[in-house]
Amino acid sequence: MQEKILVYKITRSETEQLQFDLRDFDAITTELPAGLYTTFRTYAERTKVIGLHSHLARLYLPAKVQGIVPAVRRQDDFRVILSDLLKQLDDGHEARVRLILDTSLEQGTMYVLVQPMQALPDEVYKNGVRLELSKSRREKPSLKQTEFISSSSSERKRVSSEIFEILLTNRGRILEGMTSNFFYIRAGVLCTAGRGVLMGVTRQTVLALAKQEGIEICHKALVLKELSSVEEAFITSSSRGVVPVVQIGAQQIGNGQVGEMTRRLMTLYEREVLSLAEAIIEEPQL
Repeated sequence: MQEKILVYKITRSETEQLQFDLRDFDAITTELPAGLYTTFRTYAERTKVIGLHSHLARLYLPAKVQGIVPAVRRQDDFRVILSDLLKQLDDGHEARVRLILDTSLEQGTMYVLVQPMQALPDEVYKNGVRLELSKSRREKPSLKQTEFISSSSSERKRVSSEIFEILLTNRGRILEGMTSNFFYIRAGVLCTAGRGVLMGVTRQTVLALAKQEGIEICHKALVLKELSSVEEAFITSSSRGVVPVVQIGAQQIGNGQVGEMTRRLMTLYEREVLSLAEAIIEEPQL
């Protein structure tokens, strides 16, 4: 059973714990004021996060452009608060975290949602998953706005035990997943959309690892009519890492099994993840 989510509201004067009976990040998010958000998981006993600097930038930089002052002005101060809140979990699990910065009702107020991390079953990474297509897309792909969670709620309900994720399309091209970035391999080249998508933290990490391995990379959205020519595919997200894809809609990907390059990148990511993660509270330089 899904464990209760801890929800904290942070203003300039206090940090208050809120009570919700809802057991889903998206359901709680739609009950909170509209704003910017980011979601990630922890490592090393809740002391590290991959790309935490980038996750915080998703809130702080757009807020600055809009003239909104976050309740916690300094990112370093927020890191200390986040570290303390993560200690409130009363078990040894890693945590899944969502941060929200209110840009509508009480501008600058920040919310932290925390729950024990529940890893995906091994079968997901071993056997791959099925995705479905949608004509939905983000109005502003470079921003993670909570309004998109509300506006895409009907599409999100399509996710089930059979359908792992929904892919967003535009003008006959696959852009990204509703909660992930999308990659495909064709003729031995690793490809992902270069424009019109959120530049995910895990996406950037996988691209860097692929470059180190000498894998050829192209930044091009997949045209739907070319789906049958794809040899491998996978999606990435901060909470789930690299997830292999073996079917999109009615189209089987490659031979319907997890491909060689996908396995290679999955292994690299898992092997390097701890060394790549940054400390939530960075040690002072001596």
